Amino acid sequence: MNEPGFLGTGATLSRDLTLVAYILLLVPSMLIGYVFARRKMFVPHHKFMMTGIMIFNWVLITLVMFISYRDYVAPNVPERLNETFNLLPTLHLITGAASQLLATYLVFRMWFEKVLPQWIMVKNIKRYMRITLVLWLTTALLGGFIYLVWYVQPANPSESQVAPVSTEEAISPEVTNADVTPESTETEMMPEATEEMDEPAETDEPVETEEADEPAETEEADEPVETEEADKPLSTEEATATPRPTRTPRP
Repeated sequence: MNEPGFLGTGATLSRDLTLVAYILLLVPSMLIGYVFARRKMFVPHHKFMMTGIMIFNWVLITLVMFISYRDYVAPNVPERLNETFNLLPTLHLITGAASQLLATYLVFRMWFEKVLPQWIMVKNIKRYMRITLVLWLTTALLGGFIYLVWYVQPANPSESQVAPVSTEEAISPEVTNADVTPESTETEMMPEATEEMDEPAETDEPVETEEADEPAETEEADEPVETEEADKPLSTEEATATPRPTRTPRP
């Protein structure tokens, strides 16, 4: 359940559901169970209420809380235990483990009180029930503070080690800012610049050259108009005709 949550924070869906479950279900059930005990409604009201809270708590601890503490907090303990990011979950672990173990014992005692030996059964059960309720409420309150510190208002950005899920859509974690260098940027831009440089420039078009190479005036100058008239060969008759000698009259 690593999908983005529905509360508009950086938390995942499982964290949002856990928070809503404590606020709307578990904490009210704890208070209702306390009312049942005060009114001496032990069986079946208080008994079933305590059993349901205990089982539901174990499910949340196993699937959500234990995994979060193991992945994000345990590697920093005890070196960075003074940081709020690690201190609150550690306190939450202590109070939650104590309340859950005590609640499990009390539920087990209520269900098997007729078969258990007397030495394992506590005498003043009301005192332990009240201690369990206080520890449960303290654990729930610490859980709310942890949600605020981790996902809403981190005390120190460097302490926030739980990255928001919505960052899964943008950049792959393998690509960091260090991998993006000016050289790689220039390399990526080179193909576009090369294509632009490879395009033939307008000045290379031989438009004016063709006009200059047209031998328009040369042809006109080389036309042998007058030359043809001057060099026109004489007809054969005119060329072979010889001048007749002029006869001189005799005396």
